[in-house]
Amino acid sequence: MNEAQQLACRAGHGQVAPHKEHGSVWNAVACRLRQAFSSAQFRIYIERRSKFLSDSLRMSVQVPRRRKSARRAEILAAARQVFLERAFDEAAISEIAARAGCVDGTIYTYFRGKRDLFDAVLAEFYDRLIADIEPRFAAIAGTRDRLTYLIARHLQIAIDDPAFARLIIRESRGQSLYFGSKLHALNRRYAQFLLRTLRDGIERGDLRADLDSLLARDLVFGGLEHHVWHGLGRQRRLDPNRVAAAMVDLFLAGWAAPAKIDDLPGLARRVSRLERRLAG
Repeated sequence: MNEAQQLACRAGHGQVAPHKEHGSVWNAVACRLRQAFSSAQFRIYIERRSKFLSDSLRMSVQVPRRRKSARRAEILAAARQVFLERAFDEAAISEIAARAGCVDGTIYTYFRGKRDLFDAVLAEFYDRLIADIEPRFAAIAGTRDRLTYLIARHLQIAIDDPAFARLIIRESRGQSLYFGSKLHALNRRYAQFLLRTLRDGIERGDLRADLDSLLARDLVFGGLEHHVWHGLGRQRRLDPNRVAAAMVDLFLAGWAAPAKIDDLPGLARRVSRLERRLAG
């Protein structure tokens, strides 16, 4: 029952104002309301009034949710800046709060602590990276092409976001807490693209049947980390496509399945290509 109907019902049942002298006024109002309920115009008014109240209530519920989501994003953006500038142990919640324009306590409304906030920054980065890779990876066929794409895409991180590349290397090197951490889990998830490529290559006969896919994965990422760290440290420009092609040639020289007799011309071409890259 809406407010107008409640008023009419109250007046119609003799529930008048507490002051006796106002009784005649309430009776008049009740009479007018009873008459109005029979008119189409009043029913339209009630429908519009009800819709207005419903919309107002819905907006009052949705606005705080949008604000909460925006506040969390602001805290994450501020935390990202701080963690890129300082090692985890040197970063302070107070500095993150100041950059986000809030008090320290507000951060604990959204995150359990500094480690939880750091993990959220990492997850946001990896989620975007993996979402970008997945459709492109699915559209590529062939072991060589997939390896080349994944290596070049990994190197591109150091070009697009060198500060974050430094953060990942810094926080994963020599840290006793790395294994079992959120960063370790995210790296394992990201590495599945390469591991899948290696295992599929073995099944298709592109790679040696006795190839240790886990060891091969470590060789790829270990070599990439060294190359990226060297390039960033010396501020040298990275060339993802050139380096990826050269690395894949080196890896496949040892990993590729033995060529069949009828594929000797193809093998000769690959050897020549490798020799040219090594000479250049």
